Amino acid sequence: MTATENLALLVRLPTVSLGIWPTPIHRVQRKRAADVLVKRDDLSGHGRGGAKARKIAHLVGHLVSHGYDELIATAGNVTNLVFDLLPVLATHRIRPRLFVLDDPPAVPEDRERIFEGVRDQLELLGRSRAEAFGAMLGAYLRARLAGRRPFVALPGVSHPSGVVGNARGFIEMAMQLRDVGEPLPGTVFVTAATGTTLAGFVLAEDALRRAGFDPIRVIGVQVYPGATRSRTLALLRWTERFLGLSGHVPAERIEVVSHAPHEGFGRYPEALADLCERVASETDFRIDPIFGGKTWHAMEQHLAQVRGGRPTLYWHCGYTPEWRMLGGAVRRGRPS
Repeated sequence: MTATENLALLVRLPTVSLGIWPTPIHRVQRKRAADVLVKRDDLSGHGRGGAKARKIAHLVGHLVSHGYDELIATAGNVTNLVFDLLPVLATHRIRPRLFVLDDPPAVPEDRERIFEGVRDQLELLGRSRAEAFGAMLGAYLRARLAGRRPFVALPGVSHPSGVVGNARGFIEMAMQLRDVGEPLPGTVFVTAATGTTLAGFVLAEDALRRAGFDPIRVIGVQVYPGATRSRTLALLRWTERFLGLSGHVPAERIEVVSHAPHEGFGRYPEALADLCERVASETDFRIDPIFGGKTWHAMEQHLAQVRGGRPTLYWHCGYTPEWRMLGGAVRRGRPS
């Protein structure tokens, strides 16, 4: 399989109509600092906006094309995935069985308020992953006994189809810049949790590189405890097999920097909330300190050490409006 065929495979998988593409790329001027490019997936036009719309469109396309009629999945209290996924499943008559772990922990009253309006379409669980596994297994067995075709998704609905959805977004970005005669970014910063988006970006970057485009360094900023790099590599290899791609992306291209995930998912320094407020005051978009704020901070640290070269791009993956209820500040000083 040639480099061109590898690239073409990433844009052929079944998908459903969702969002408004391409999302724009904006140049942000920073005071006394280099400009940055921002890929505005928060303007995707679906739900709360963000890169999740890309993977949802491709995951549901996979379910529809293979005749699945039920999706069994887990999510955490961070709600964007739940709210963005449910209406798409309803449109395509796929029954949702969503189990929500208490992660990051929230008081019961807040959880009920967060999920108001969709509470009857999901089941709130405690923090036990064993409980979640048992609930999903039970749901799967009951669905099969009832004659349905259930699909069990990994946390964050991670699946090769979703990886491809995010890969297509990365290719979209490269083509947008090429078409207006702008250089590709030298570095792309993106938030990394389950690893689906990061795996898609690394996969697409390799396909573009093989097709003759300039190399791009992709840096995932870890916001969830655990082996993000290992999860990303596993998803990458799974997707390569799923697609039948020729060759493997070198594992060393998966770059992950940590933003203190040992503090716990949803935790952040108080000063990171201040950084998010500064970004909102200087731009026309919002980021939250649970996800995007950590990525922006990592990008600023990187830019403070780098001068010249191709531009740096920040991938805006969306905004979590309930971050004050879901997160908690840790007194650790101000980000530099």
